[in-house]
Amino acid sequence: MVLPLLSMFLVGVIYGGITFYDYVTLAEAVAVGVRSLATNAGNSTPCTTATTALTNAATSLKTSEVTISISFPSTNTHTDSCTGTISEGDYAMVNATYPCNMTVPFTGINLCPVSKGSTTNSSGATTMSCPYTSCVSSTTIVRIE
Repeated sequence: MVLPLLSMFLVGVIYGGITFYDYVTLAEAVAVGVRSLATNAGNSTPCTTATTALTNAATSLKTSEVTISISFPSTNTHTDSCTGTISEGDYAMVNATYPCNMTVPFTGINLCPVSKGSTTNSSGATTMSCPYTSCVSSTTIVRIE
């Protein structure tokens, strides 16, 4: 009677650890991507450079499953996309999601923090988009200096 319960607990701890590791790796990769965007703002393709840096930093994740979005809050005075010039004083938001599956056995309850779909903030900008059943997500905002 105790062994199945302990086995379920052990499996839960293992899956939780894997999910937390994926989240920490994703958060660190997003930080690398946003730093790259801030330091390469004067380049002709800063968003491509940031996306490449983020993907390269997510070494232990399946990079084909990392969903990356770069947006610029509407408070910017110069640009609202990667096609325009990113200037000093602009804000940029980098978000990435990665699939997650922490379904509790026999209940169907998934403990992953983000469900499938998109989330928008108060200004109407999409802050995260999860194309999978559920995801872990990380978002960072930077001010271009």
